[in-house]
Amino acid sequence: MEKHIEEPTKDTKVNNYFYLLGALFGGLTGGFIQESVLAALIGAVIGLAFAGFFVGNLLKGREHDR
Repeated sequence: MEKHIEEPTKDTKVNNYFYLLGALFGGLTGGFIQESVLAALIGAVIGLAFAGFFVGNLLKGREHDR
């Protein structure tokens, strides 16, 4: 039997879900803790930063798992 090797694809749609979830739940967390719109915006930015760290460092080199 031959082994089939699949070419890795650049599928950034999966990464966009991580950014969306990070911003959404960061904003919700900041909004619920401080009960203000400014805190929700700051929480969304922090959530995006954590999502960027997660995608950039922790998911790096694991294309076959997604």
